[in-house]
Formats: sequence, C-alpha cells, structure tokens
Amino acid sequence: MQNPKAAAATESAADAMHTVPHSQVLATSKTADSAEIFEALGEQAFTAGPDELALLVGTASQTAHGLGGLMPGDISQQLDGQMMAIREAVTRDDRAGIALSAVEAFRLVVSRFPPDTRIPLPVSYLDYAGFRMQADLKSVPIRWEDADAAMAYAREQWSAVESRVKDENLRVRFVNELAALDSALVKRDAVAASAAVIVELDSVDALESDFQSQ
Repeated sequence: MQNPKAAAATESAADAMHTVPHSQVLATSKTADSAEIFEALGEQAFTAGPDELALLVGTASQTAHGLGGLMPGDISQQLDGQMMAIREAVTRDDRAGIALSAVEAFRLVVSRFPPDTRIPLPVSYLDYAGFRMQADLKSVPIRWEDADAAMAYAREQWSAVESRVKDENLRVRFVNELAALDSALVKRDAVAASAAVIVELDSVDALESDFQSQ
C-alpha cells in the first residue's frame, strides 16, 4: 500500500500534466462520478454483506476498465494494481485490504478526473486522507503509523488551501478539527480518533460547498 506522503510527491509532479479538464471528461466518458464509486467501496468495505460487496467490487472493476484508456499508462497500471489488490483481498475476506486499496484508487481517479473543477484538488485530497485514516482505524490491528502519515498529508493539503476558504468560521473550525484529530492519534485514542475523522470528512463536504459558491 502506497504511503500517503510518497503518493503526494508522485501526484504533485504529475497533476499539472495529466489532470483531465472537467469539460473533456464529461464529453468523452461518464467519469465525473468515477471517484465516488471507489469512495463507496472504501466506506462500505467493512460493513457490506457478500452480495453487496461483490456488486461494489464489480462496479469498481468496470469503472477502472473504462478509465484505463483515458489515463496515462503509468497511472492506468497503478489503478489496475489497486483493483488486483482489491480482488485478492476479497478472496481472503480482508476488509481492511479492500478499503485501503479502494481509497488509493479513489486518489488516483480524483487526481485525473476532478468531480468539480471549482474545488481545488487539495480539498479532494483531504477527503482521501480522511478515508485513509478511517480505514486505518477500522483495521485490526489499528494501523497507527499509517494514520499518522495520512494526518501529516492532510495538514499539507490544508496548508495549500486554507487561505482560499471564504467562510472564516469554517476555516477556524477546520483548523480546530484537524488539531483534535491529530491529538487523538498522538494519544492512540481509537474512539476519539474515529469520531474526529467523521467530523473531518463532514467538514470537507462543507469546504467543497464553500469553493463551489465562490
């Protein structure tokens, strides 16, 4: 599984060259909601029944196949690799493995096909970091070090967009929420960290709305 900070370096170098404009995405394929398919798989991997999980994985597999020709070759191969990891995790009923690979697939897709070009990519990466931490905290044993790395990645992404948030109350609130999440991780408080991640993800939705209104 790729470390969030390593992923950040790869994505930052490639984003300017490979991100597909939203208008082109809509014109060439139904890719606008592609990232949400992997998001759904990551979120439901721990709770879905066998039939529902099979449907989620099948939909993700079809989506990845459809996106292959629209992505640079190296990124398409990475997405294929995540799908292979998901299928292997399914055979072991490794729900954490499914969730973590789905989260990585989400990152790859959202970086190439932003669902809304009004929303800066770092905001989508805040979503990714939250999903990653959520999967880490649901894993057995909990993946504390990976969650720490995802937290550091979230702080980097927030630094890139903090000054651009129009709603001052939201900006202050998000700073405090990240601090609470970081504190819970440092204390290795799984209950508090899990609750704080949910708050972070909800606030990312608010950040998306803030940028859409600008």
